Amino acid sequence: MNPLVSIIIPVYNTGAEAAALTEKLLKDKYENIEIILIDDGSKDDSLSVLCAIKSNKVRILSKKNGGASSARNMGVKEAKGDYLLFIDSDDNVRAGFISSLVSEIEKPNTALAATAVHYKKLAKESEEDVYLNAFERKANETMHAFVLRSLLADGRMYPAFNKIFKTSIVRENKIRFDESLDFAEDTKFVLDYLSHAEGEIRFVLKPLYVYNFGTSTSTVSHSGIVWENWMKSYQNIKKWLGNKPTMREKILLELLRAKWRVSCFRAARAARKVQK
Repeated sequence: MNPLVSIIIPVYNTGAEAAALTEKLLKDKYENIEIILIDDGSKDDSLSVLCAIKSNKVRILSKKNGGASSARNMGVKEAKGDYLLFIDSDDNVRAGFISSLVSEIEKPNTALAATAVHYKKLAKESEEDVYLNAFERKANETMHAFVLRSLLADGRMYPAFNKIFKTSIVRENKIRFDESLDFAEDTKFVLDYLSHAEGEIRFVLKPLYVYNFGTSTSTVSHSGIVWENWMKSYQNIKKWLGNKPTMREKILLELLRAKWRVSCFRAARAARKVQK
């Protein structure tokens, strides 16, 4: 029997999209799953749409609106699986997403596994595949330096949605999404997890997660233009590095902050153009 995978999907006014995603997951060749749909206080008929799904692999939870992080945290609390997957209700996945991640994380000396992503920018009507190249830890490179290098290179360690996590590590170390954040909360969760997970990070170089950027429920485009949000993430990463970071880790962190400054400036400029 394959290990049980808990798939946690927050839903806020996206009942139809979540139902379609759920039906697709139920048809996946990887059958040992439980799908936990958390209605986060939707104002439309999303909850009734979810309740119409008939499968013993699906559980429907409902809560007052508190954001995606609080919904995910409820899902973590209720999950029964050996592994955790977080999928956004207005995104999609391709065949092999679950089985590929399970195959990688089941390998010896593995802390975390992630897939490449098919990135759809809805406003620009553009699409591209990202994180397709191999990325491995160098000899004698610390995990901290490796993660910082990956963030600088292409950002593949930012999201939680294209990764699989060991439930035991999340539970035993009380790792949760920070509900006070509306920017880079995924990254903080991933880093907190890596603080306790032993082994390597492995990548599936196939774009099996489809990320729809710019949906009506997304907050990234708004929160990304506020420099204070980037600085909160900077401080979280600095805390993750600990009291005695190496010189290389310090340099990589400052290079990352400089890169973020440019990214924030560009995001703010793009937002002003849209407003005009």
